[in-house]
Amino acid sequence: MKVLVTGANGFIGSELVRWLLDQGHQVRCLIHRSKDLIKDLDVHLVQGSVTDAVGLPAAVDDVEVIWHLAGSGRAGDWGSRRWFFEQNADGTRNLLEASIKAGVRRFVQVSSLAVHRFTGHLDADETAPADQEKYAYGASKRAAERFVQKAGDQKLIETVIVRPAAVVFGPEDSTAFIHMAPMLEKGRWTHVKGGRPFLCYTYVSNLVEGLLLAGTHEKAAGEIFNITDDLQIRWKEFISAIIHAFDARERPMSFPVLLARAAGITLEAVYKLFRTRNPPPITDYRTALVSKDFHFSCAKAKRMLGYRPRVSFHEGLVRTVKWYRAWKKK
Repeated sequence: MKVLVTGANGFIGSELVRWLLDQGHQVRCLIHRSKDLIKDLDVHLVQGSVTDAVGLPAAVDDVEVIWHLAGSGRAGDWGSRRWFFEQNADGTRNLLEASIKAGVRRFVQVSSLAVHRFTGHLDADETAPADQEKYAYGASKRAAERFVQKAGDQKLIETVIVRPAAVVFGPEDSTAFIHMAPMLEKGRWTHVKGGRPFLCYTYVSNLVEGLLLAGTHEKAAGEIFNITDDLQIRWKEFISAIIHAFDARERPMSFPVLLARAAGITLEAVYKLFRTRNPPPITDYRTALVSKDFHFSCAKAKRMLGYRPRVSFHEGLVRTVKWYRAWKKK
């Protein structure tokens, strides 16, 4: 099968590409700049961006299934609202329109659980309201989902929306883990609310198996799926497990929610005032995310697609820490 992966040089995208090649598919990769993570793979590279509609027909020509991950690597809170909407909402619409014209059979949109407000979710499913408006990343992903759902409802193309767990770890994770690890390998971490809120997590290869099912399973068409490791764990337990994987002694701290939120808002305002390109260590988005439960169920994917997370939580952390230690020595 001929397939296209956007965002193919990212942490998740590059893992997906490897799995697709292992299954014998002909893989085309739409990349914007770097190709480091896929440079040695037998893929067809197409230079371009989903924000440039002119170049997309060549990328989608003669393709049967598209996995759209572009923009997912810049998840979170730092960047202008305009940038997030141009990349995630407008970019998805551009790619979707080109795909429909080219006769692509299925379009898999990799969205985010950030489409939900951080109001407290525990074992929530896909029917929870996609109601995020405050934070640009989640709001732009929500807008992108609407374009995809509309095309699917109109039977213009088969569509599937996948919302990965709030935390995705694994080798090559330059999005989150390499920034967290320097503190964690020293046993240090600052919790909010004592780390008691629940989160949902997935190891990257487990997520990729879910993405493959979304692109190939007959029952997936027209559906939304949460893909997680089917694990209910608190932030304090999660962080403690990583620290232990580093063989470090725990030295955690904790701040009350109100103090943490105030610090995030203040630091964010200062960084924006001075137009700092790098994000502050604490932001309103990050403190909001960890202040309340943010846990979602993958029961629907298990029931309809036969999804099962194969790599255990412990094994996933061990692999990630091993990769990080090797990466740090380069």
